[in-house]
Amino acid sequence: MKIGVIGAGALGGYYGATLARAGETVHFIARGAMLQALRTRGLTVVRDDDTFAIPEIQATGEAKEVGPVELALVTTKSYDLEGAAQALRELKGPETIVVPLQNGVDIAARLGDLTDPAHILGGLTYLLASVPEPGVVRQSGTENPLLLGPLCDDDDEAAETALAVLRRAGVTAERPADIRVAIWIKFMGAIATMGVQSVTGRGFGPTREDPDTRALYMACMREVDAVAGKSGVVLPDGAPERLMGAIDSCPTDAKASMLQDLEQGKPLELEAMHGTVVRLGNALGVPTPVNRFIYAALKLRAGARR
Repeated sequence: MKIGVIGAGALGGYYGATLARAGETVHFIARGAMLQALRTRGLTVVRDDDTFAIPEIQATGEAKEVGPVELALVTTKSYDLEGAAQALRELKGPETIVVPLQNGVDIAARLGDLTDPAHILGGLTYLLASVPEPGVVRQSGTENPLLLGPLCDDDDEAAETALAVLRRAGVTAERPADIRVAIWIKFMGAIATMGVQSVTGRGFGPTREDPDTRALYMACMREVDAVAGKSGVVLPDGAPERLMGAIDSCPTDAKASMLQDLEQGKPLELEAMHGTVVRLGNALGVPTPVNRFIYAALKLRAGARR
């Protein structure tokens, strides 16, 4: 299958390399040092129990050089969605299946508005991966699953096709009963850890042990729960409490991705996360004071500046 991977960071690099190793024809849309590394050295994936290299990589900075593909994975950060959509317009034909893996609850809809909504699935991943240097992806621990599913009945077959391709390549992939619920659950946990840790400048250990910041975690997630319900997505009872249990199990010295980006002077995924909760809350009549505070506290630092 001809596959396009938009964004060759940790997620795109891991999934693209795994698909290429299985014999699929994979084209990476990349830029900067990563593009140069892919062209000159290929791509190496380092796992706890397995290391493999793809020495010859098809990589370009111009999606129009690739043309329409059968499957497209969109793995850029959410703040680069317009750039990803520009590339997707070059890769997307009438039957192209699209699996976006960015943070956010409206990514598929936004991509559809910017391109063509046909066959854009819902997707997310819990994969723990990083890029220690250009051309190298480190995947730590158990390969947490990639989840995907249709957002409309017409895309049921497309979801099954994408799932089969990923599984055939050895990717841990699942199709939940309702991908919308899965996306909102991940969104709820991510938004709490990103926001609370970024405004306090502290990681998992200190923020969950202090009663005030622990209460902020819960308040943030309960607002998301309320917004989801008003949006027509009913989450399981006790979802915030269960996610708090997951937060309690994270390594004490670990930090949420947004806090890491803030410390490194990188752009923040603020608009796709807390900005979305605030906007949806306004539209649906749901109060979101905690998320509004986090958004206001961080929005002047959301750009790429130290």
